[in-house]
This record gives sequence, structure tokens and C-alpha cells, in this order.
Amino acid sequence: MRSFVPMQGASGSERRQDGSEAVRRMGLLVAIAGTAAVSSAIVTTASGAQTRVGALATWPWILTALQVIALWSAGTGRWWGWLLGAAVQPSWIAYAVVTSQLGFIPGCVVSAVVQTHSFLKRRTDRHRAASRQLGVVNHYA
Repeated sequence: MRSFVPMQGASGSERRQDGSEAVRRMGLLVAIAGTAAVSSAIVTTASGAQTRVGALATWPWILTALQVIALWSAGTGRWWGWLLGAAVQPSWIAYAVVTSQLGFIPGCVVSAVVQTHSFLKRRTDRHRAASRQLGVVNHYA
């Protein structure tokens, strides 16, 4: 048999949730700054690149590594995985523009939308679950 007892006052879980939200906000700012820096680096290094495609040959390897890390981390439940995956997409778009491979852009846009949606949905689902836990203690008799 279940009985539900409302909890009183701010609990440790509630404080951790507030701290967790601050970490997520900081992660979002880091993702925005990081993608701007990487995209700028791609454009800057492309101007002096003496390669067939017009960009340094290491960029697709770096971007692919970041994308694989993002997919792995999202698949293992890390909150930042979907955010990293979405943050890599503007850098792929910058790479597509400097190398005149514009066919990358629609896929990058779709990927960014899907990964951003997944990041926000996961965050909302976890917030709802935490809110339910804060207000109710479940006792089994």
C-alpha cells in the first residue's frame, strides 16, 4: 500500500537542482562561446589554407571527433551530450561555407534542431521528475 507525505521546506535535492540549473546555464554559455570560437578559427585558417578544399585538412577530423563525443555522451545519459552535438553544427556550417560544400548545411540545420530539441526535452523531463520527488515522499507498507 502506498501513502504520500508532503515534504516541508527546502530540501537538499531542491538546492542541488538549483545548482544543477546554474551548471546547465554555464554549459550553454560555454557551448555558444565555443562554437563561435571554433567557427571563427575555421574561417580564419581557411584564408591561408593551401589545400584542395580550401580549409585545413584537420578540421573535418576535429569536428567529427566532437560529434562522436556528443553522440556517445548523449547515449550514456550525460546532460551535455545533446548540447555539444547542437553546438558543433554551426562549425560544420562554417566548414561547409569555406569549402563550398553547401550540401552540408541542410543536414547541419536539421541535426542542430533535433539535438537542441533533445537537450531541452531531457532537461524538462528531468525537471518534472525532480519536482515530483521534492513534493512527495513515497512510502511502501
